[in-house]
Amino acid sequence: MEILDIQKFDPTVEELNKLVTKSKAVVVTDIDDKGQLEEVKKTRIELKTTRVAITKKGKELREEALAFQKAVIAKEKELVAIIEPEEERLQSIEDEVKEKQLKKERELLLPSRKEELAKIGDSVVATDEELLGMDTEQFSAYKNQRVADKNEEDRQALEAEQARIQAEKDAMEREKEAREREVLARKEAEAEAERKLKAERKAHELRIAQEKEEAEKRVIAERERIEREQKEKEERQATETAEAERLAKEEQEKLEKQKKYQAWLKVNNYDEKTDKIINGESEITLYRTVSVFKK
Repeated sequence: MEILDIQKFDPTVEELNKLVTKSKAVVVTDIDDKGQLEEVKKTRIELKTTRVAITKKGKELREEALAFQKAVIAKEKELVAIIEPEEERLQSIEDEVKEKQLKKERELLLPSRKEELAKIGDSVVATDEELLGMDTEQFSAYKNQRVADKNEEDRQALEAEQARIQAEKDAMEREKEAREREVLARKEAEAEAERKLKAERKAHELRIAQEKEEAEKRVIAERERIEREQKEKEERQATETAEAERLAKEEQEKLEKQKKYQAWLKVNNYDEKTDKIINGESEITLYRTVSVFKK
């Protein structure tokens, strides 16, 4: 079995340090300078090739003996650690340059992208920085999403407009129904007022008729009362006249009798001091005192 030797790694640490030192001198000062970019790429590939060779050599040594494995891995890591940061630095340079190139290309597309988005007509406004950060697929997905959002916005707006129109129709319908109810209520009120007026007119006419009938009855009663009172007055006057005539007649008769009586008294030389008169039912008797003897 061949004796393992960690020094079998090729290249050496010194050679790798030299390679890294050389690589660190590689920079990009102009992203449009293809020579600088080619130098970055060439140096990175050289580093990568060296790293791959080291890894490959490490793998070969690990396979020779498991006991030697840890030392090999440690050496491998040591050697890789020397060049990997520089490789990553160069990779980041390449990535940064590539990103800047993509951004520069996107800057040329920016007006057309903004125009495409403007045609959508939605209210969302993307910044230039956001648009420059999108590749073709990302921009396409973003634009499609904007279109979908605008369609949804339009759909909602259409639904809202339809709802508004329907609400206006419903309001108009309700207003129409309210007016119809108002007209119907007014007609019913007018009909009720007409019925009430007719009833009041009929009641008034009936009351007038009753009052007229009662007035006629009062007139008849008053006429009958007047006629009755007139008749009673005439009868009373007739009675009074008859009574007056009777009294006058009696008085006349009484006077005549009184005259005859006075004539009778005179003829008989009536002396009230000495004579006495007895008034009977059918005759008057005159007594005369001839003489009076005092005891």
